[in-house]
Amino acid sequence: MYYIGIDAGGTKTTAAIVDKKQNILFEYTTGQGNVTVHFLEAKHNIVEAIHQCLLNSYGRSCQAIVLGVAGIGSGDKKKRLQSALEEIFSLPTLVINDAELAYFANFKNNNGILSIAGTGSVFIGKNHSHFKMIGGWGHLLGDEGSSYDIGIKSLRILARKLETNGIHSTFTEALANQYGIYNSSQLKHFVYSSDKSAIAGISLFVYQLAKRHDKEAFQLIKEAGEILSNQTIQLIKLLQLTNPIHVKCKGSLFEKNEILFKSYKESLQHYDKDIQIQIGKNAAVTGAPFVLKNK
Repeated sequence: MYYIGIDAGGTKTTAAIVDKKQNILFEYTTGQGNVTVHFLEAKHNIVEAIHQCLLNSYGRSCQAIVLGVAGIGSGDKKKRLQSALEEIFSLPTLVINDAELAYFANFKNNNGILSIAGTGSVFIGKNHSHFKMIGGWGHLLGDEGSSYDIGIKSLRILARKLETNGIHSTFTEALANQYGIYNSSQLKHFVYSSDKSAIAGISLFVYQLAKRHDKEAFQLIKEAGEILSNQTIQLIKLLQLTNPIHVKCKGSLFEKNEILFKSYKESLQHYDKDIQIQIGKNAAVTGAPFVLKNK
């Protein structure tokens, strides 16, 4: 028995045929799938991805579709999308938040917390039948500790330097040289003409500076890890989880930024030394069979 799991995000949509043991038998990637932003374009990409799965030799044995969409909530677009997909493909279809799909991929039906930090940040946890999510507000309302947060904070430091004594720290000089920002007009143009991913991309440059022992860069990365840890602790308290507490981490910040991940772990274990922290290994699409089993 096979299932189609779909991880629909703001930049790409990944669909896969998976079995009950989380093996990926076929995978297809297409364009953005965030229906809350561009419904028709996202729906088109999602339909294309499912269609490609069904054309595969395993496709005829697929029993259901589980679609995880960023920020989908429970509104009209969720119902519209689910109804449209069931009508097109004549398969039972479940539409959930992408973080929930990733949780089941990495915890199955076990208790714990999944922390996700990349361009944005979101935390989802479960204590028996009680699910709770914090974060996931997007860059205007939240995403504290994320790549975007690190990027915009870096630019704010540069802005303060520009309006006081000019660019004089090694951090701001490096930032200015990297992005060609030497005055307030150039900074405003960069910020207001750049998309979210471009601002978030600054975090990688900050990480490189931190590895070269730049104190301001290191502090920004360290503080981001602590911010992410504090949100995880908040969720532990809300769920009333007791030891052993299992935390798994997904996203580019945890997986590719050693300084941040170390800061995150140290801060969490300062709160409770028995918290078990590891990188989540399973792709979100592999959560499909466990979502269906528990719905």
